[in-house]
Amino acid sequence: MIQIILIMGALSALGGGYAYHVTTVSKLESKVVQLEANNRTLKENQVQMEAAVKSSQQALKAVEANAKKSEAAMSNLTQRNNELNKEKQNYMKVFKDHNLTRLARARPGMIEKRANAKTALVFRELENDTKELMDADDGEPTTTGLPVDAKMAPKANSGAGSKDNNSDGKGASSDIPAAAASGN
Repeated sequence: MIQIILIMGALSALGGGYAYHVTTVSKLESKVVQLEANNRTLKENQVQMEAAVKSSQQALKAVEANAKKSEAAMSNLTQRNNELNKEKQNYMKVFKDHNLTRLARARPGMIEKRANAKTALVFRELENDTKELMDADDGEPTTTGLPVDAKMAPKANSGAGSKDNNSDGKGASSDIPAAAASGN
């Protein structure tokens, strides 16, 4: 009987040891599976982070290049501004050194002729600059609700400001400088 009890005790101990071994191994295997899953997740995150770092570095390089371009453009603008300020100072010195009122009273014909010529030149340049814009406006439909033909009719009959009256280059614009220079 003692032998049976000893055998039963040994079998119980072996069974208990085996059960402990099985539960411990299964717990450890589940932890290994979980750690492997975490490892895969971390590797995927690392790949994403490396891609994000790479794109950030590219964006940083683009921003640095843009900053260099902006700096060069600002430098050029500053240089051009300085040149224009020097030119302005030279022109202002001319006006400061010459009494144009006294000169105009002493030689009105000379001053009037030059003022009229320069004013006519400015008006011609202004007319040339705006001619393309005016031509573009003539061909587009109006937004006032009037038909295009109704809009064109008043322009054709308007007189001093139309193209037909200024076709020879002398019209209202050549009369204005003379009147402006003479003080009328």
